[in-house]
Amino acid sequence: MFPDANNRRRRIRNQFILAKGSIFSQQDLMWEILSRLPVRSLLRFKCVAKSWDITSDPYFQMKHQRHHANSTRFLVVHCNLNRDDNFYSTSSLSSPDDVQKLDDLPPKSHILFGSCHGLFLIGVGSSNNQVLLWNPSTRESILLPPPEFGILNSYFALGYDQTTNDYVVLTIHDDMKLTPVDPHCGILALKSASWRKVCIKTPNLFCLCRDSFGTCMIFIHGAFHWLPCGFLVVSLSISNQTLTEIPFPDQMCNRQPPNLGIKQCSLSVLEGMLCISSSWRRIDGVDTTFMLWAMKDYGVKESWIQLFKINFTGLDLAKSIYRFPDGDVLFDVYTSGEGGFCRSLRTSKGPIQLWFDWFHSFYEYSTIFDVTTFTESLISPKSLL
Repeated sequence: MFPDANNRRRRIRNQFILAKGSIFSQQDLMWEILSRLPVRSLLRFKCVAKSWDITSDPYFQMKHQRHHANSTRFLVVHCNLNRDDNFYSTSSLSSPDDVQKLDDLPPKSHILFGSCHGLFLIGVGSSNNQVLLWNPSTRESILLPPPEFGILNSYFALGYDQTTNDYVVLTIHDDMKLTPVDPHCGILALKSASWRKVCIKTPNLFCLCRDSFGTCMIFIHGAFHWLPCGFLVVSLSISNQTLTEIPFPDQMCNRQPPNLGIKQCSLSVLEGMLCISSSWRRIDGVDTTFMLWAMKDYGVKESWIQLFKINFTGLDLAKSIYRFPDGDVLFDVYTSGEGGFCRSLRTSKGPIQLWFDWFHSFYEYSTIFDVTTFTESLISPKSLL
């Protein structure tokens, strides 16, 4: 009698009711707790025992990704002023003084093409003749196979196809020496590890309008997006390669603002919304009016709203990076002056110098070359290809 009672109590003790109608085993409870830890802490378990390494389990990776969906970190690219080298560091938005220097990539010239689920596409070398898939959280990377039309003058973006549970790379080859009817487009599904061409029926929509940041394409709502020439955004569905044209806000298309001339635009994503940044330069060439538009209901033209309208001096272009809980937005600002071009961070309230002080403490004689945000991920690039 007593042994049966003890066994029953033991079974009950090894089960925990975490939600009404849901019973979790002791391992489930442990995974639920561990999935809330940062990647840096979880990677330490690899050094203890092989059985402790749960970071490669797909189910655990999914739980971790869900818990950290709103844990935004900054990835900063530093450019060495003495050499043609780039270096990386990351910082938490909640604790920006917690700066981590990343040494896993060789100190070469890099360009960030895009990111998805904490994974980055990086062009390596002075001609970007190699493309890496890199996870800055686990510090793992893998070299991707090149498309048949080459990497030079090609631009890349990374997305995730929910229908196939696979990551997909899009590349558009836009050689400025070629005519507008000659762009090439290819798609790499990582599980297949092979490129396939995309049939281009409207070549003018595949001529990329590049901005000063070098950013051409973003991924949101299951589609790649870019700016061609004209007042529209082009989207390419990742699942069926359907091409869609999304018109600009009417206020950007109908007429040019008074006394304003040259306009530059860039795409970004804020809180899951497709955003357009536009910069209108005054005729006298001094001040610039910056406008940030967001599409609240994706695909609905009438849902464009203007989030900001700010006047800058010497501004060439600004790209939205992050939206704070109070509604303010962090911008990556590209300005020009007597000393040349300069990159800086600022909000609508003014410049932010604090982050630069921390970043420069790692890299003497360097300047910030690029800034973006990402969420931590346990996904290993080597497991995808």
